[in-house]
Amino acid sequence: MNDDYAPEYYEDDPHSRPSGSWIKEIIQLVLMVVLVRVGMDTFLPRYVVDGASMQPNFHTSERVIVDRVTMLFGGPSRGDVVVLDSPTTPDELLIKRVVGLPNERIVIQGGRVYINGELLDESYVLNYCTSRSCDGEWQLGSDEFFVLGDNRSHSLDSHSFGPVSRATIKGVARLRYWPLYDVGVLSSPDY
Repeated sequence: MNDDYAPEYYEDDPHSRPSGSWIKEIIQLVLMVVLVRVGMDTFLPRYVVDGASMQPNFHTSERVIVDRVTMLFGGPSRGDVVVLDSPTTPDELLIKRVVGLPNERIVIQGGRVYINGELLDESYVLNYCTSRSCDGEWQLGSDEFFVLGDNRSHSLDSHSFGPVSRATIKGVARLRYWPLYDVGVLSSPDY
């Protein structure tokens, strides 16, 4: 066999590739995009804020990315903003702040929150709910959290429906990505 007639292929020359390889590359690209999208939706889903319950810190139509991985490794911390299933309305999601952790005793008196007898400093709350309907006492179980809206007088939260189980919490809001002027990482307050 004479080597003078052997075709030459160069990796940098797209015309030297065998026909049909571009189809394989497109299929691989599409699969990669699908896998990245499924991974993002599974571990870092996006949610749209709806309602006034978290004002002034969150407003209707703002968009947040939620971290689900935290729920696999212990759950949220006090002060974290979480997205959870509504205990009162099927297929509805709520966004609230975690104030009470498992096995704690929560007392709301005069609108102020006490954890195991100690006043919780909540600098993110502008107006406390001072009506008697907001006051109460709750003993959390080993798998329960107490969640409240930052806009206490206008929030359907644990002061109304009680503690929520870990299973109802979808994840912790970690990043606000809309509106663009308010994009940023969401941090929890230091208590």
